[in-house]
Amino acid sequence: MSRRNPLRSSWAIRRRIIVVTLLWCGGMVTYLAILGRPIQLSETAVNGLLLLMASVIGSYVFGAVWDDKGGLTNIGGNALETEMYQRTIVPPDTPVGPAMPPPPGEQ
Repeated sequence: MSRRNPLRSSWAIRRRIIVVTLLWCGGMVTYLAILGRPIQLSETAVNGLLLLMASVIGSYVFGAVWDDKGGLTNIGGNALETEMYQRTIVPPDTPVGPAMPPPPGEQ
């Protein structure tokens, strides 16, 4: 029996939604550009559709990167253990005395 990979199925559904949204937006922009009347409402609708297309593409890329990065560390619970080390860098010669010289005229 094979285990279902939830990451694969969710991305298949997401991809379908993204493709349908982009096709619908492209169809509406084409329709308004060819058959639409030259009124302010058509221009506003085209601008909104183009912004929707840009945001869908940007969200898809950002979401894919985020999901891939998060998915690599969370596959199978603790399958991939990640360790973080904190490193403190101390300068070899620590200065002695005040941090700043006194202002001129106050000596």
